[in-house]
Amino acid sequence: MNELLGQLARSGLLVDDAMVTAIFAGDRVSIEEIVLSLVVGVLDCETVVRGDAKSTWNERRIARQCLAVAFLSAIACMKEGEVAS
Repeated sequence: MNELLGQLARSGLLVDDAMVTAIFAGDRVSIEEIVLSLVVGVLDCETVVRGDAKSTWNERRIARQCLAVAFLSAIACMKEGEVAS
């Protein structure tokens, strides 16, 4: 898991520099924080692609699909019995 988190921290996908620093320091970072950071990043990306007049229909569709996958992953990471409110 540490190797996976290290690769994630190096990828540039996490929007929070403090989280990246914590991962490199070996501190525990909750899965909820990681998932939220990834969802926010994908949401930003989809918004930029959708708003770009030069983006193609396929680029917009791919960005939208990535956003859907991010939200589905976030839902899958919810703890058993946790209710979305």
